[in-house]
Amino acid sequence: MATAAPLYNASEVERLFRETGLDAIIARSGQNVAYLSGLRFPGTLGRLQDFAHNPRGAVVTQFPGGAATLIVSKIAAGIARRWSWLDDVREFTEYSEDPFVLAAATLKERGVANGRIGIERRMLGVTQWETLSDELPRAEFVDCSDLLERVRNIKTPAEIAILRNAAHVQDEAYLDVFRTARPGDTERELHARVLHALVLRGAESAHGILQGSKNPITYGGEGDVRVNRGDVVRTDYVSYSQGYAANLSRMAVMGHPSSSQEEIYARLLSIHRETIARMLKPGVKSCDVYGFVRERCVAEGFPAVASLVGHSIGVWWHQEAPMLIPSEPQKLEPGMVVCLEPILDGYWHLQDELLITEDGCELLSDLFNTDTLFAMGA
Repeated sequence: MATAAPLYNASEVERLFRETGLDAIIARSGQNVAYLSGLRFPGTLGRLQDFAHNPRGAVVTQFPGGAATLIVSKIAAGIARRWSWLDDVREFTEYSEDPFVLAAATLKERGVANGRIGIERRMLGVTQWETLSDELPRAEFVDCSDLLERVRNIKTPAEIAILRNAAHVQDEAYLDVFRTARPGDTERELHARVLHALVLRGAESAHGILQGSKNPITYGGEGDVRVNRGDVVRTDYVSYSQGYAANLSRMAVMGHPSSSQEEIYARLLSIHRETIARMLKPGVKSCDVYGFVRERCVAEGFPAVASLVGHSIGVWWHQEAPMLIPSEPQKLEPGMVVCLEPILDGYWHLQDELLITEDGCELLSDLFNTDTLFAMGA
């Protein structure tokens, strides 16, 4: 029996049904299954959900009015009933039963097998497409991938509260590790402490990077490089709380920062905060946010601007629209939560989470004071 209260934006889902004339939605991606049901797979099990050809993949069939069915493998049935708010949870035996056959059966039960059915076309493999076509030969299939993404963009108050807490958990973990770091600690040791601090504070899972300035390979994994006095540390972690992601980047220096380190951090911070004040508000195109950051970086003497300066966040952490990239025309709207992350010189990296409001934005990741470069072991 479901015990949790639904978190998803039910009014936006109902609007989608009204405006498209859909009779049902078959959701397959990890983000939409989590969004519509509350189910999240802990740790590495989450990766399985995003493989198109996955014998353990979960599926949600959603209907107008809020009715829905969650279809999961027997191995995931326990966590489905623990976390999902859906009462109708059906099991299948992985490797011998097909969840898409069961999904089609739920549509037949509700008399919409010949109806207009929304699917995530880009998340289906050939085998799944053939199964649905065979099981529902008279249905009209409509790709609703982008429509569902736009529904997920606008957060409910309950989602915002979880996202704020997730950001606080991550900032607390950073502060704990930075305050206790000492000269000679290795990247690997500090990375392990960050993961430990996140899980200890309630994060369901976490991953990310901690890179010392002596390590030339970005996102190359932590090694035995020691962080000594004068070395800078860059971070970029993702952690999940109640199925929702936090993605923050903080920087620190071992010991007291040099004048040149203070100067480049101040330039990064200026770009970051100017973008927040001038660009993160309703009606601004995502590509214009990127353009503003690019102009500021070039003006500061850093022409090698990253191809991405931010992204949305929710039940998924990075590939959520709108992406703050040159080719994204989608406008910011109240209720969106975005991560802004300008990067200077391919290394200096500051990332915050911000809620777009009616007249601007609100900083959700507000526990870590980013006014100055954090001094570890000072």
